[in-house]
Amino acid sequence: MKKLLSIILVVFMLFSLVACSGTQNESKEMTPEEKAKAEAEIRYAIGLLFDRNYIVNDIAQGGQVPASSFVAMGMTDADGSEFYKNSGTSDKFDGYYNVAVEAFEANVAEAMEILKKYYEVDANGKLVGFPTLTYLYNTSDSHKAIGEYLASALSTIGITMNLENQEWNTFLNTRKEGDYSIARNGWVADFNDPICFLDMWTSESGNNDVQFGKDAHKDVAIYNLDLTKYGYDVKVENGTWAQTYDVLISKIKSCTNDENRYAMMHVAEDMLMSTGAIVPLYFYTDLYMCDDSVKGFFTNPLGYKYFHKTTVDGAGDSISVCVGSEPDSIDPALNSAVDGAILLSHLFSGLAKWDQDESGKLVITPDCAAELPEGVLNEDGTVTYTYTLKDGLKWSDGQALTAKDFEFAWKRAASAELGADYGYMFECIKGYGTENKDDLAVEAVDDKTLTVTLNNAIAYWNELLAFPTYFPVREDVVANEGWATDAATYVSNGAYSMTEWTHNSVITLTKNENYQGAANVTMNEIKFYLSDDSNNMLTNFQNGTWKLIDDVPTNEIANLKKAYANEFVIAGQIGTYYVCWNINEPLLP
Repeated sequence: MKKLLSIILVVFMLFSLVACSGTQNESKEMTPEEKAKAEAEIRYAIGLLFDRNYIVNDIAQGGQVPASSFVAMGMTDADGSEFYKNSGTSDKFDGYYNVAVEAFEANVAEAMEILKKYYEVDANGKLVGFPTLTYLYNTSDSHKAIGEYLASALSTIGITMNLENQEWNTFLNTRKEGDYSIARNGWVADFNDPICFLDMWTSESGNNDVQFGKDAHKDVAIYNLDLTKYGYDVKVENGTWAQTYDVLISKIKSCTNDENRYAMMHVAEDMLMSTGAIVPLYFYTDLYMCDDSVKGFFTNPLGYKYFHKTTVDGAGDSISVCVGSEPDSIDPALNSAVDGAILLSHLFSGLAKWDQDESGKLVITPDCAAELPEGVLNEDGTVTYTYTLKDGLKWSDGQALTAKDFEFAWKRAASAELGADYGYMFECIKGYGTENKDDLAVEAVDDKTLTVTLNNAIAYWNELLAFPTYFPVREDVVANEGWATDAATYVSNGAYSMTEWTHNSVITLTKNENYQGAANVTMNEIKFYLSDDSNNMLTNFQNGTWKLIDDVPTNEIANLKKAYANEFVIAGQIGTYYVCWNINEPLLP
C-alpha cells in the first residue's frame, strides 16, 4: 500500500513538474498579442472569485446592488429600459458576471479552470507562481474592509495581494499615472447617458486610469471592430486600442440615429469588458447622514448635495457639513471628484443648474441664462444654440460677468494646453480638438449673447450646461495659477463666495449678495469641514457639530440604521464601484 502511495506521489510530482515547465515555456514563447489575450482572461477569472453579494450585504451594508456590468444601473437604453440589463452576451443573466447568490460556486469553478491553463496548482488547490499584487485604495474604513475581503478571497487560491492606502489626492494622482497594479475605483454619472461611462477609456482621456492604449498596451493589436451594419465604413481586424475603441467612441458621439448609437455603446462596453481590466463590484447608492433639523436640502443622481435652500431649526445662519477631505482642485476646469463638484455647485453659476420644482422633482433650469432654448439645425447637420444672459450678472468681487467669460472658460477647459480631465466633455462642440483653441465654436456675440454650435444634436446638452466644467471663470483671475487655492484670490459667480480656507481643516462659504438668485438662497453660511476619517465624521455628527456627513464607519452601519432611522439616508445614485487593473501589469508566470 505504501509502495502504491509512493508511486502515485511520484507520478503526481512528475505531472506537476511537466505541467509547470510547459506553462512557463509557453508563456515565454508567447507573442505580445498572445500575452495580452491570456492576461485578459486571467483578469476576468479573478473577477469571478469575488462574492459581490457578500460585499454589499456584509461589508458595504448601504443598499448597494451587486454589479454585473460597468455602465451603472439607472442608465437608460434607447427604448427606455435599463442599459445594464441589455448588456453582455449571456442569455442566462444580465451583464458580464452572473451575480446571483446561487451562481458564486460555479463562478469560482470557472475561474479555476481558466487559471489552471496558465499556472501550476499544488496539492492544496492553490496556484503556484502567481505574481504578488498590491491593492491601492484611498484612506477609508469601507474601502479598507473591501480590500481586506478581496485579498482574503485571492489568498484562498494562493494569490498574495498586499494592501496600500494613500491620502485622497495622492491616490488620484498615483492611479492616473499608472503607478499601481490593481486599485479601487468608482465612477458616478456626469449625465444620464451611457457614453459618460464609456468615453473615459479612450487612449488620451485624463480619466483613463487603466492605461488603455498607453505604454506597452499602445502597440498591442488584438481588437476587432466592424461598424458596417451601422452605416460606417469601419472594419478593423487585430487593431490597436486607438484604431478600434477610440474610433468607436468617436463614431458614437457623432451618431444622430439613437438606435444605432445605443447599439454601438453596447459594442463599446463589450470591448471594454473583454479586457478584464475593469471588475465591477456593486452599483452605488449615496449613503449619508443628515440631521433632522435640516430642511430644504436635496441631492441629485450624480451624488451632488445642495445646501442653498436649507435651514437648521428654522434658521439660515450657518450649517456645518463634511462631504470629503481636502479637494485636489476647485478650479471648475480641473476638478474631477464629486466632493469638489459639490463645492463648485455652490461657488459657481453656469448657464443651467440642478434644482427642485415645487413638487420636489429634480429639474434642469436656467441659471445665468434667461432661458434654455431649443437648438437650430443647420444644413450641415450641426446645431446652433443662442443664449441670452440675465441682466446684471456679477462676479463675487462686484465686476460685471459677460458672455465673454463663458467663451474664455469653455475654450480654456477644452484646450490641450490645460490638459483637464474633463476637457473631452467639449468634444460635442464643433472645432474641438484642433491645435487652435479658438476654433471651438463658442462665441460671445456681445456682452449678453453667447452662441455655441454642436457637431450634432445630443439629448443631454442641458445637463452638460449644469456640469462644473461648463462653469465660467474670469481670464484675469485664472492668470494667477494659484487663484483656486486661497480664499483671498478665489473669485466666483455662484450663490456663495469663499471667505476662508484653512487647508485640511475647513472651507467657509458665505452667501454672495452679487448672485442673481440671492433672494432664493436661505442659508447664509456653509462650513465644509475637510476629513476622510469616517469615525471623526460620525463623532461630529452625533455631538451635533456637523449636520451632514457623507460617510460612516462600516462597522457602525447596522446600528446607525436602527438608532437614526430618519437621519441615516440611502439615496439613489448612478454609479459603479469597481476594481481596475493597470493593463500593463504582467500577470503570467
